Amino acid sequence: MTSRKQASNKANNKQEKVDSRDKALGQKGLPGVLPSKKDEFEKRRQELLDETQRYMYQQSSKFSSVSRSLVLGIIGTIWVLTYVDGNLCIPNRWLLSSLITGLVFLLTDVIHYFWDSMSYHIESYKLDSYQTLLDIDRKHEPKMDEINKRSHWFIVAKFCILIIAAILFGIGLSLKIALV
Repeated sequence: MTSRKQASNKANNKQEKVDSRDKALGQKGLPGVLPSKKDEFEKRRQELLDETQRYMYQQSSKFSSVSRSLVLGIIGTIWVLTYVDGNLCIPNRWLLSSLITGLVFLLTDVIHYFWDSMSYHIESYKLDSYQTLLDIDRKHEPKMDEINKRSHWFIVAKFCILIIAAILFGIGLSLKIALV
């Protein structure tokens, strides 16, 4: 072997030893050592998960606020249109059905937020009892996933109820205008 090849092989062997040492130290989490690709992946994954949850919370809050306003608008309009001379006189089944559906929406909204609030509250207290990362991974994360999935289904249900209330209101309003 020429001296140039020997020097190159020595440099490669040194680099391999340094790389394996860095990997071993990096797994222990010592400062000054570059994280492994798996660590980078997990960190990026967690950042994206946090960002997604933040957006989901913002959008579900906006949805709830807007849909609650729409339902209250429907209920208020029914009240104004049907309250005559001190009496509530709902002229057709469609408006009555829309009114009841709007009230069901509001009840579902209250149940949704009460149940989620209680679940998050209970889980926040349970965090104090967890002793290891394994506890968090096996107990906390699945519970949070369960709460988020349940919350998603409540949002879907509220959207469906809102659509039904709006359709019933539109039909009832059209019939009231046609009869006048």
